[in-house]
Amino acid sequence: MKNEKMMREAPVWKLLFTMGLPTIVVMIVQVLYNMADVFFIGQGGNAMQVAALSLSGPAFNIFQGVGTLFGAGGCTAIAIALGQGDREKAKYYSSFCAWASVITGVALAIAMFLFMDPLLSLMGANEETAGFARTYLSIILLGVPFTMFGGGLGNAIRADGSSAKTMLIALAGTFTNILLDPLFISVFQMGIAGAAWATVIGNVVTSVLVFLHVKKSDGFTISPKYLTLKKDVSLRVVSLGVPMAGGTVLMCVSSMFSNQLLVKYGNIAVAANGVASKAGMLVGMIVMGVCMGMQPVISYTYGTGDRGRMRRIILETGVATTILSTVLGGVFLLGRETFVTAFLDDPQILETGKFMMLTLLGAPVGGIYQLCSAYLQGTGKVSYATVTSLLSKGIVYVPVLFAMEALAGLPGLVFAGVVTDVISTAAGVILCLVWARQSLEKPLAPVAAEA
Repeated sequence: MKNEKMMREAPVWKLLFTMGLPTIVVMIVQVLYNMADVFFIGQGGNAMQVAALSLSGPAFNIFQGVGTLFGAGGCTAIAIALGQGDREKAKYYSSFCAWASVITGVALAIAMFLFMDPLLSLMGANEETAGFARTYLSIILLGVPFTMFGGGLGNAIRADGSSAKTMLIALAGTFTNILLDPLFISVFQMGIAGAAWATVIGNVVTSVLVFLHVKKSDGFTISPKYLTLKKDVSLRVVSLGVPMAGGTVLMCVSSMFSNQLLVKYGNIAVAANGVASKAGMLVGMIVMGVCMGMQPVISYTYGTGDRGRMRRIILETGVATTILSTVLGGVFLLGRETFVTAFLDDPQILETGKFMMLTLLGAPVGGIYQLCSAYLQGTGKVSYATVTSLLSKGIVYVPVLFAMEALAGLPGLVFAGVVTDVISTAAGVILCLVWARQSLEKPLAPVAAEA
């Protein structure tokens, strides 16, 4: 109840810190999960294992994306329900999120085990990298139900303003992973298998802590008593989660296309991209953290019907994200040599990696793009939110990627991201303006999200 009062009354700048900052930490934590593996594997000097990690990334992101389907959708549905004062409905949403995440996780793991070889081929693995990638994914799949439970329900529990608690839970899992990485990879000489086991154990820790938090909460539950597949619960959660989950899954597919094109320029290019892309991922995750942290506030305010407060939230968050994304992008561009060398001290990878980091030239518009997605999803405009989320992940990116690679080769692959960011942000802003105008003509808090 205290958190709900904060979302209803606190100044926007305060919410940016209390809601946005913890979620930024959670986003950074997700990047650190991936960075830790790349860093410690890279210290062994095996570029092929680093390339294999990069190639395996899309598969791991698919698990997170499907978990987001339930987590992001549940977070939005629960926050709107709490804004409307319907705490009983919020429990139905949380129970559905928990069970759907676990069951879907088991199904996904089994499917990927059965189709491992075709999947590796699709991701761009070759004779030098396929064995490493197979080892990594085979272990990661054992932890998929935990990955999806911790990510799905862990995302949903932000709905009542518990961003700080979510941050602590995520930190515990990440620190477990980071502490185990050097032990498994370097001390026990397990290589890429050690990186996979460290990730799995970290996700198990996160899941256990999420379970304990929900067990003590009076606003959430995973009790089967509240599990239902009725449309007003299941369809609402899934439809609200489609924009973010669809974007994540499509990003994985786009990464596969990108990897297929990069392989043409050799495994050194794949390894360099695996390192350089972490900088862009970190900037994007930090800005996304601000917007995701504010999304429950947007949904809650939408539920209360306070249009004036909604305008202030969007305007001030937009200013904050633009400044943040510009500064972060500039810092990484200026320090790109140091960043790349920290992972792999190889002259060839250094030069290629430094060049690939020029994709950060599109960083200044990234904050606005993420806010557009958060606003549309948080207010339940599913169709617009889905289109916006998919723009930079594939609708715009894939055709731009192939066109620019055909025209300019490797430089075209690098600058395809910049062109995509600009086009996607412009389109997202237009959709937000259209929806803002439409929402003025009808009650602010609908009974159900648009299908």
